Amino acid sequence: MCIPATGNRGEEEVNRAIITYAAGAHEELLDVSLPTYRAFAELHGYDVIVGKKMTDLPSAWNKVPLLLDVLSSYDEVVWFDCDLVVVDPSEDFPPLSNGKLNSMVRHFENCSEVPNSGVWRLRQECDGWSSRELLQDIMKLRVFANHGWWEQAALLTLMGYCVPPEGSHFSDTICKCVHPTVWHQSCQFMRLRYNSHPNYRADRPVIVHCSYPDMPRRLDVMRALVKDPHYNYPKFELVEEEDES
Repeated sequence: MCIPATGNRGEEEVNRAIITYAAGAHEELLDVSLPTYRAFAELHGYDVIVGKKMTDLPSAWNKVPLLLDVLSSYDEVVWFDCDLVVVDPSEDFPPLSNGKLNSMVRHFENCSEVPNSGVWRLRQECDGWSSRELLQDIMKLRVFANHGWWEQAALLTLMGYCVPPEGSHFSDTICKCVHPTVWHQSCQFMRLRYNSHPNYRADRPVIVHCSYPDMPRRLDVMRALVKDPHYNYPKFELVEEEDES
């Protein structure tokens, strides 16, 4: 179901991979981003895997069965959304600390705290915790099948967060961790530079997440970052403009 491309992995290093996926219009985004993933992987010893469709749920959910599949063959896996650009491939991810199963970046915006799984690093097992168990629990939360945050809403709920109700505007709600669970305890939060957001950005990003609601702008910004990693990518409005009536 997956097509690997081997990187320069040292014999003493763990067996690890970067996996990504795109469907429909998002395939054009992946055409732009994939060479930057391969450059990063080549420097740091990852295999690169472009996944295939594995679920009939909305395409964002395909992340979960793909991760389950790849974790059966790799010690560590890093998920990359298709709308990322690696602008500084020279620096690898920080090591996972003892007792930590996975790592993400949190975005802080509009009084909310939102772990973002667009860049998500997981190891198979750690101190009795299993990434497979976490991913299987995510797939059980079908109540979020059509939520605007898709599988990430399920993940955050399992970590103990309250997430915006389905169909709501993010700016009108607050996402907070109200009851940290074992899945929250098992997560290591990385510095912003590994998932720099247009509205919450790092000074020296490694990865820029071009999550613009407008697809043409998303594609334009990604292309601009590939040409110039120092490109000053714009912010975007979180709230739709009200009708002038």
